[in-house]
Amino acid sequence: DESQVIVTNARHYQALINARQALQRAIQGLNDGISGDFVSQDIRECMHYLGEITGEISTDDILGEIFSHFCIGK
Repeated sequence: DESQVIVTNARHYQALINARQALQRAIQGLNDGISGDFVSQDIRECMHYLGEITGEISTDDILGEIFSHFCIGK
């Protein structure tokens, strides 16, 4: 299928799997109403794994954008 992405680097593949798992935990935490501190840790972990592939990612910029869309700390 032409729309599929193929990852040929085993290290990148594992980093993508780890990033996906961290994102899934963050989404589940948001759905469960878990504290923003715990959710942000999962997001930071995801960013770490993506950063292994792409280079450094700004934590403040990404977390600011993500949490601007959610009401945390009800």
